[in-house]
Amino acid sequence: MNWNHRLMNCPSENGGEDYFTFKEVYYDDQDRPDAYSNPFMGGDDIDEVRELLVRLSVALSLPVLHENDFQGD
Repeated sequence: MNWNHRLMNCPSENGGEDYFTFKEVYYDDQDRPDAYSNPFMGGDDIDEVRELLVRLSVALSLPVLHENDFQGD
């Protein structure tokens, strides 16, 4: 299973109002977003934190996902 960081709109975390946050998104065998979780936002050293910042920067260049995209099939 592949995963990456993505920016998501999660209104359920903000009383129904838009709330944009980073999540770890997991993909199925056809590379479709399948599940998400709260991301680990740290590292064992500064290089790991730099790598995290690169992944978050890439996430900002991708379309925003919505939590409703994950509400079953």
